[in-house]
Amino acid sequence: MKSSKRKKRENKLKEKKKKILTRQQQKNYLLNKGILPGGWIKGITKRQFDAFCYSRLPYARFMTTEIEWFEICNIKLIAVILLDHTDMDYGYILLGRDTRNVFRCISVCKEFYSSIEVARKNLILHAQKYSNDGCDNYPQLDEKLITNELFEVVVEKNKIHQHFDVLSNESRYEPARNLIKEIVYSFEDPDGNYIKDFQSTGFDGRLWELYLHVYLHTAGFTLKRDKPAPDFHADFLGDEVFIEAVTVNPSQDKARPDEPSNPTPERAIELTKDYMPIKFGSPLFSKLNREKKYWEMSHVKGKPFVLAIHDFHSAGSMTWSRIALSDYLYGKRVQLNKDEAGNLSPSIEHIEEHKWNGKTIPSGFFNLPDAENISGVLFSNAATITKFNRMGRIAGLGGDDVKMIRRGSLYNPDPEAMEPIPFVVDLDDPNYEESWSDSLAMFHNPNAKHPIPEQLFSDISNIHYSEEEGFFGYHQPYDVLESITLIFSTDKQKYHD
Repeated sequence: MKSSKRKKRENKLKEKKKKILTRQQQKNYLLNKGILPGGWIKGITKRQFDAFCYSRLPYARFMTTEIEWFEICNIKLIAVILLDHTDMDYGYILLGRDTRNVFRCISVCKEFYSSIEVARKNLILHAQKYSNDGCDNYPQLDEKLITNELFEVVVEKNKIHQHFDVLSNESRYEPARNLIKEIVYSFEDPDGNYIKDFQSTGFDGRLWELYLHVYLHTAGFTLKRDKPAPDFHADFLGDEVFIEAVTVNPSQDKARPDEPSNPTPERAIELTKDYMPIKFGSPLFSKLNREKKYWEMSHVKGKPFVLAIHDFHSAGSMTWSRIALSDYLYGKRVQLNKDEAGNLSPSIEHIEEHKWNGKTIPSGFFNLPDAENISGVLFSNAATITKFNRMGRIAGLGGDDVKMIRRGSLYNPDPEAMEPIPFVVDLDDPNYEESWSDSLAMFHNPNAKHPIPEQLFSDISNIHYSEEEGFFGYHQPYDVLESITLIFSTDKQKYHD
């Protein structure tokens, strides 16, 4: 009996979801019905709504489905219509900016409605009360911190990071600028240095933190940032994980400078064997041997602890350095062997150490003393200005006079495949999709004291290794392995990714 009722409920939910209008259908419907007076309320896409409000409480994802999204009075307010899974009826939520400029709930429907049309009309009537109330912000009375205004410069002009200068001033990066500005409003800064660091010497590291912040929220985690370390305390329905962000930075050792940027493909392959494992190894080893151990902190003890790493050591290096991290973490390298007929087959090579320019380190980070306290290493090569620019562009936050062409390679899900899939795509393609989870991979430590529950990061690639099975796990089908984005404007063409 219960099974039959559940099936009926699921079928009813499917039928109602079929009625969800596309953005253009929604706009046409509202215009035809005359309920867009003066254009003060407009239908928008979920991507646009998420640019202003990207966080949801985990339970809300299971109890409701978002159906339609709106901006009101030129984004003074935003709103969403929801389908409640329990009673299969419709309600709405109105959101306005609090005193920190963060969009938060200011009002909800007084009752739920049997049809989306009735819910929509009641939303319009409800929103009209706010249209001329003279308010730009709606205090929640719990705001303790000042507004994060990232683009109000607080450092001396000669200390401004070149990438911050580009982000702040170049019209090509308007979508990234607008998106980052919105995200930072809700970013909590326990040590009070975030804005200063973002504008100066810590730009890359702070951009990586911001990327992790928005990814974790969109993945359904609740974040607590009440401690200065580690960087993130993430909770998903009671499962906790702590994450410390770390970056691969340019060399400060004049006796051992970095390799030149933009190597040839052949040279890049050579650099991934020893040079890049040493570059990845330096910051990871430093975090492992930190005097005050993360895993010994009272709030971290007994919970999974993850190091999240991104390569920023030279221009474009993140487009070719990825494979070196797996080699270093596990001390194993996948080799492709060609037989007499020209067929390729994989084998696994054991790596003892990495040597480069007079420096030698042991391979196999997960086998080092104390490394059993590191549950895994989270990796991305996509936390760049260009990533935020693409996400801002497809969310409609500017850049209408800019053309973006993205090219790179995708993970090939064919079990027999030995090569990735090349791709080229125009961001103006209506079928183009991109998410914050793209290009993220979790490398699980086989020796971990506190393994990471894999379901916590089910939307990204998860890689494991064991002596019995070799490499195994789950790769997101067609995940982006590396890419660059060409950005064309009226007078300039540049890329960075």
